[in-house]
Amino acid sequence: KKIAFYCTASNVIGKPLRPANESFPGKNKQLEKNRVLREMSNIRSKFQKGTRLDSYSRRKYTWKIIYIYMLGYDIDIGHMEAMQLIAAKTYAEKKTGYCACQTLFNEKHDLLTMLTQPVKNDLSRDTPEHVQALAMSLIGNIGSRQMADTLWKDVADLLTRGTSRSSIRKKACLCMLSMIRKAPENIEIEAIAPRVINMIADQDFGVALCAITLMIGLVSLESSPAYNEALPNTIRLLYKLVSKNSTGSDFAGYYYFNTISPWLQIKCLRLLQYFPPPTGDSKKRLDESLVRILKQETKRVKSGSMSSTQKKNKTNADHGILFECMNLIIYYEQQNSSESKSSPYRVHLDAMTKLLGRFISLKEANVRYLGLDAMTRLARIEGMAAQISQQMTTILFSLRKDQDASIRKRALDLLFVICSKENSRKVTQELLSFLKVADYKIREELVLKIAILAERFASDLRWYLDVILKLITMAGDYVSDEIWYRSIQIVINNEKLQKYAAMTMYDALQDESLHENGIKVGSYIIGEFSDLIATKGGEKLFATIHKHFETASPRTKALLLSCYVKLCNSFEELVPKVTAVFQRYTAHADEELQQRACEYKTIVSSERKLLEDVFELMPAFENAMNLDEKIKVRDKKDRIANGEAGEQEEEGEDEAEDEDEDEEEEEQEDIDLPDQTDETFKEIVMSGKSGYLYKSDALQIGAKMIAGVSHEMKMKIFYGNKTSYALENLSVSFNAPPGIMIKESPSEPFTVNPKEQKPQFLKVVCARPFSAAPVMTVTCTVDGEEESFNMKLPVLVNQFISPYPSDAAKFKSSWTTLTAEAREVVSLDGIDGKTLTETIADAFHMHKVDMPAAAVPLIGIFNALANGNPVKMPVMASVAVKGSQCQVIIRSKHSSVADALLATFKLMFA
Repeated sequence: KKIAFYCTASNVIGKPLRPANESFPGKNKQLEKNRVLREMSNIRSKFQKGTRLDSYSRRKYTWKIIYIYMLGYDIDIGHMEAMQLIAAKTYAEKKTGYCACQTLFNEKHDLLTMLTQPVKNDLSRDTPEHVQALAMSLIGNIGSRQMADTLWKDVADLLTRGTSRSSIRKKACLCMLSMIRKAPENIEIEAIAPRVINMIADQDFGVALCAITLMIGLVSLESSPAYNEALPNTIRLLYKLVSKNSTGSDFAGYYYFNTISPWLQIKCLRLLQYFPPPTGDSKKRLDESLVRILKQETKRVKSGSMSSTQKKNKTNADHGILFECMNLIIYYEQQNSSESKSSPYRVHLDAMTKLLGRFISLKEANVRYLGLDAMTRLARIEGMAAQISQQMTTILFSLRKDQDASIRKRALDLLFVICSKENSRKVTQELLSFLKVADYKIREELVLKIAILAERFASDLRWYLDVILKLITMAGDYVSDEIWYRSIQIVINNEKLQKYAAMTMYDALQDESLHENGIKVGSYIIGEFSDLIATKGGEKLFATIHKHFETASPRTKALLLSCYVKLCNSFEELVPKVTAVFQRYTAHADEELQQRACEYKTIVSSERKLLEDVFELMPAFENAMNLDEKIKVRDKKDRIANGEAGEQEEEGEDEAEDEDEDEEEEEQEDIDLPDQTDETFKEIVMSGKSGYLYKSDALQIGAKMIAGVSHEMKMKIFYGNKTSYALENLSVSFNAPPGIMIKESPSEPFTVNPKEQKPQFLKVVCARPFSAAPVMTVTCTVDGEEESFNMKLPVLVNQFISPYPSDAAKFKSSWTTLTAEAREVVSLDGIDGKTLTETIADAFHMHKVDMPAAAVPLIGIFNALANGNPVKMPVMASVAVKGSQCQVIIRSKHSSVADALLATFKLMFA
């Protein structure tokens, strides 16, 4: 059976991709594959005709490529044709081109940079709005950071222009949100924020929804006083939505099951959670709105309409509004609690607790999940845990019986939060019972929570030790080192507990199947406090512990060896047996075991006094952190190790606040601010992205560079004050080459307090090629004396070059057309030839052409802004390495570009 490739623009949008009478090709995959290969071969031959294809044929074959790609086949043709369609004049061609590019490309595609100029042209004021919409759809879906850096002003113009239609403003909002998420540092948010705030009050609810969505994206990145006007506008909109009845004529088209625009209400409530509680008239409107939402839901719950399957969609919409309303009230209550103020929203908390109690008992899994999640946050408010604990039976049912693992996880979190001194034993016992049947995915967290609760609410430390032993017995694999370390600390620090602990662990060690963590705890405690249970006899104690030795891991064996030598200190008759064990391990392959065996054997064989002096009782642990604090410290270290903390790299890897944290401050500090060293400058130039600009004992300056695809470059600088003095009136000035202009923000002098970090932004605009790095002079006042120093900025001509994708044939033909050449043989310094050939393309921001050649071929575009007009100039390079010598040939249309890039190469690698 033949497989029809019936795909046009209208087919993709609304009609089936295959005629109804065609059999599904999955029944015979080979037939489909053969037809795809034939079609691809035909399309390839058609596209090779180039300009001889008419508009209809080009669109037809492009739609076929889209369809083939949607079937799951790799596509290696049609990309250039799709970009040519975007640059065409008719709407049908542009629509096909934009659809193809959004389907075949992603934001990391090499050819995406070539789309920047055609898309920019389609965003101009003279372009029809339906074409502008296509351009913004592409930017929002697959736009890259470089594209956002270049096009954000054009999108902002459409957003802030009062003459734009509602559909264009909606697309502009969502497109701007996508760009801000990808490159927030490249966009001047202050320029668009006032217009976005005004759009919240737009009569078109669709525009208001998109504006609030964009506003949430802005405030989630950073807070700013410029956003404060959004608060009253949002409250007025929410009041308007909530206070109108369901028959209001102003809201025609915005009803969803008799609820006015629930998605917009939810967005309003979510945006308000980024601002402090309102005051004045805004507070009155908000209070009335929240009361209405809560009363409506309470009335619906009492009427029993929640369980009606016919109103499931309405129930979901109303639940969404209600839960976001609860989130807002909880947020305001937490804000007031942190400021030790009485909250006017406290009266709503009881009603919320009763509503949530009903929600967690419903059959609908999503509602139960949201109810448990809201209860968990509500329980963290002072005085609410006791009320929520009245729902203990329902919460325990969700923990033990619910089939949804995510709901069980939420129930576990809620139990952990509502646990108190009064119900701690009951909660802990329930969690221990649940541990026997708990999913393996949550056992580790469950064990940790039980251990924390047992320590936090232990009125009797014997009970705490029993709980830890049960954890080891029931789920020893999930008991982390922090848990059993902490149990040993508590035993050592509490003298009354030591005998009970030694006896308990002795009884536990009778079980030959005891988990290894139990063996570790038992060996340590019995080794330390064996004299407290001396009535058991040394021989019996040794035999009880030693029967676990052969099956133990090397780490546990090391602890057991330490236990044996301590037993010798209490029971001298054990020396021969223990010495024999040490002798066996004096030549063991494991270095730790061998070292311990040799040292312990020597100590045991020496005078008795040496053994007694070395193995005295462990002193109490001073300043020992509880388990909860230990876990927080561990998690923080893990985040830093995994790069999740992000502040060091995102903020120029500046560690000025932490390096001297634990050092005592000297009464008199010698403040010395020398000039930047050549080594520091070269390090950040080679890194290309972020690093240290300046290092001294008093000050560290980090930088994060953002190299765009245009004539602008931005840099974020961080000043880290490591001294105990404030760096006052800090200001900067620049000595820049004629080719660039630098502007700083803030431009006014500012102060960096002791142990503090302050940012500053630099914007560099390239007007023409330049060969030297600009010099920045930093001046500040320290302890009444003015200090200044110089440092070079890592701003070189390669920062204004963007890659230009090309193949071997185009490279060879273009090479001969560029006549201005700079050539030199350079001696490499500190870098081998192989590393240079691998990194040179990234260092110069150029495209490495895939072609067989002894030299590395590179091609890019130099970007500048001359007299207010963008200038783009091709630049090509050939880099051939032989030993420590490197021949560099650079060509461009103007010798100044080639000379500047050659000077940059020598600065970086020579």
